[in-house]
Amino acid sequence: MNARAPFSLIALFILIALPASAQLRRPGVIMIEREDRTSSRLNQEEGAIYLEGMVEDPVAIRVSKTVAAYSNLSGDRWLGNISANQNGVLLAVSDKAYRIRARAKQGQIAGWVSKASVEGLPPEFEENLRLFHERYEIVKDLIDNHQVALGMTVGEVTASIGPPDKRSSRVSQEGRTDTLEYISYERVPQSTISYDSFGQPFTTTQYVEVASGRVQIEFINDTVTAIEESEGIDFGQAGGFHTVPLPVFLF
Repeated sequence: MNARAPFSLIALFILIALPASAQLRRPGVIMIEREDRTSSRLNQEEGAIYLEGMVEDPVAIRVSKTVAAYSNLSGDRWLGNISANQNGVLLAVSDKAYRIRARAKQGQIAGWVSKASVEGLPPEFEENLRLFHERYEIVKDLIDNHQVALGMTVGEVTASIGPPDKRSSRVSQEGRTDTLEYISYERVPQSTISYDSFGQPFTTTQYVEVASGRVQIEFINDTVTAIEESEGIDFGQAGGFHTVPLPVFLF
């Protein structure tokens, strides 16, 4: 079965779910263990978007003026005054304030500060972050359930179902196309008859792993655009249909 979807921002992408019985990896290859994103070192405020664990690289900001930093959005505990004219790191975003890490008189602190004191973020940053976070939550759920969907990236697919058995690439005028191939295996018993030292027959059974199905996942410019399955793997049973937006860039 071939799955195809238009490569556009408004396309709906079909979710492809891995059946519980399928193991799409070669024997001996360990599935990628992902970090636990359900917990954080930060006390998370309701409604705020936290960047920790969600973005790979720190988001740099500039503190334009001295500003008071607080432990929470309610301003219950003052942590200190963050000095002006220095670089810092953005940790979280809410409707009211930014949580940043920067230098105060007593050293580095992390706290909520007024948005007016922070520079260096483009005007569209908060809207991009909202879309980024929405997509992140969708993809996180897919990865947690070892599923694959059109619209995912190569890194997201391998985080979900592990490294491929084969990989090939093709470059054309339309761009770069990568194909990952996954092979599922099942254990098949093989029995043989042997004879003991008295000439009496006995049966021994050994289990060997044989290929039971194949899946090819095609990427154009690092985004899944097609999934082809063959030899006994039915992706359509468990997943149904879902929408996975294309990757969102913060800047």
